[in-house]
Amino acid sequence: MQTVGFIGCGNMGSAIIYGISRAKEFHVAGYDHNPEKLQKLENECGLLPCSGEEELVKKSDIVVIAVKPYAVEELLLRIKEFLTSDTIIVSIAAGVSIAAIKKICPFCPVSVIMPNTPAMVGEGCTALCFDDGMLQDVHKETIKKIFACVGTTCILPEAQFAEFSTLIGSGPAFVFYMLEAMLEGAIRLGFKYDDAKKMLEQLFLGSTELARQNSGIPYAKLRLNVCSPKGTTIAGMNSLDKNAVRGAVIEAIMATFDRNLELKK
Repeated sequence: MQTVGFIGCGNMGSAIIYGISRAKEFHVAGYDHNPEKLQKLENECGLLPCSGEEELVKKSDIVVIAVKPYAVEELLLRIKEFLTSDTIIVSIAAGVSIAAIKKICPFCPVSVIMPNTPAMVGEGCTALCFDDGMLQDVHKETIKKIFACVGTTCILPEAQFAEFSTLIGSGPAFVFYMLEAMLEGAIRLGFKYDDAKKMLEQLFLGSTELARQNSGIPYAKLRLNVCSPKGTTIAGMNSLDKNAVRGAVIEAIMATFDRNLELKK
């Protein structure tokens, strides 16, 4: 089996490590400046802990860069001499481009990817970028397998990562915002906090699964299926439209996108 090595075992790195360990298709190695994280991952998912970056790189077929974006350049400069043309570099550092990595490591095939936070529970949506011409089909299949361990994957050009970050990277915050608002409504109706939270989480989970299992039916039709003529649900829908909630959601998405573009300048 190939070895996937992680430099950086923080929240997202650890989430992916746990996912890979459950799939049992790869060996997993890791290095982090915090030895307690490595010990925990070794105990819980069989991670091979490495004492330094050099050891990690030499033991890995795929090196996953999972450090903060500002630290990537210095990291690549430190490990460059230990990499070979057979080493696949995969970066999950937001905003670090393929070109920036190739500038330091031009001899390695490189993929940049963008997971979202539900990957931490195995239900993520991860964008995979295969723009680097050095990536062979076998490399691409390997990367797909790695990130399928933490949810759904989609292949996108790097030029579309800002749009993906807007909709899917930031998206969980919008979902939690809606959950929070509905929770306040539930408490106003008289439900206890814990009961309301449990019911609402199942509501979102069940509604999403219903949409998945009826993928050929538009969301609008699924919504109207719940609305009886002159009934209670349509009254609620009319209130949402009266308050321009649909437009507010779209505006929030576009504001997020505009900020993404500003940060790229």
